[in-house]
Amino acid sequence: MKRLIAIAALLSGSLWAQTALEVPALATKSNGPSYSQQYCAGFISRHAVARTNYIVASKEAPHEDQYSARSVVFVGGPGLREGQRYSILRQSVDPNQEDSSPEQRSKLARLGRLYEEIGWMTVHSVQKGTGIATFDFACDTAVPGDIVVPFAEKPQIAVRASDLPVNQFMPSSGLTGHLLGSKEDLGLLGSGRIVYTDYGSTRGAHVGEYLYIRRGYSDSELNKIDRVSEMLPRGDAPEAANQAKLKTGAEKRLPSRVLGEMLVLNVSESASTGLITRSFAEIQLGDGIEREGGAVAAEAPPAAEPQQQPCTASPLWRRAIFRGHKCKAN
Repeated sequence: MKRLIAIAALLSGSLWAQTALEVPALATKSNGPSYSQQYCAGFISRHAVARTNYIVASKEAPHEDQYSARSVVFVGGPGLREGQRYSILRQSVDPNQEDSSPEQRSKLARLGRLYEEIGWMTVHSVQKGTGIATFDFACDTAVPGDIVVPFAEKPQIAVRASDLPVNQFMPSSGLTGHLLGSKEDLGLLGSGRIVYTDYGSTRGAHVGEYLYIRRGYSDSELNKIDRVSEMLPRGDAPEAANQAKLKTGAEKRLPSRVLGEMLVLNVSESASTGLITRSFAEIQLGDGIEREGGAVAAEAPPAAEPQQQPCTASPLWRRAIFRGHKCKAN
């Protein structure tokens, strides 16, 4: 019996060693965005959205000031067209006053304005300059003052199955940005969460792109809570003697770790909106993002040597003028 237990322990240890660096998929089904995730994700833009059209009230006014799906609402502003769909937006600010990582909130603010997508409505008639609309698709409850803009279809995103293993410690090819915000202002994140990054079109971001989420072990890459843990005593083992002394800054030489993957849903000039499709560990605001495939790009072939033009002997008059010409005939 003891022998069987020992064999089981050895097998479990070897299995852990094999899977410690590779994270297998938990499912084989598609992990792409749902309609709600695409149309409720929100976005960041350096350009302010016009507030010329907005929700005024609902048919239940003055007894109702929060409007759910299927409500009949009144829309103010010029240029409203019967039969047209309109998106409902709301500019949002993060109520949290603490940075999750160094300068996280100020970096997010510098990207532009954050807009929540509340849903979309259809204007059925316009009377006396006021649109009468039905709130057909709701991400959240709408309120008076929410912005109304013409609806735009979003491109369909080709997705892949989530059954590819990922090496947690694959070499990094260089970060392209960081997670700086999230839908619902969450600081701790996992699969299915919407995030906002500083990776925009000026850095090459495009819709449908997959990114790795990474974090290193140096102080600058840790959030506030983890930096406190970093300052605590390490390796408290009373029986230990003549331990090797850790060098200052040793954590900076540790490899960064892949925490998960995200899919880019929306791109603006300075920012992008993404969906975390897989998480292998707890993800936090401030974590880095990196293009997939950058670290495993094929080695470039050696450059071809320039082909030399055939050389012929120059005429006597040319050699007299251009003394440096020392071409020899084959």
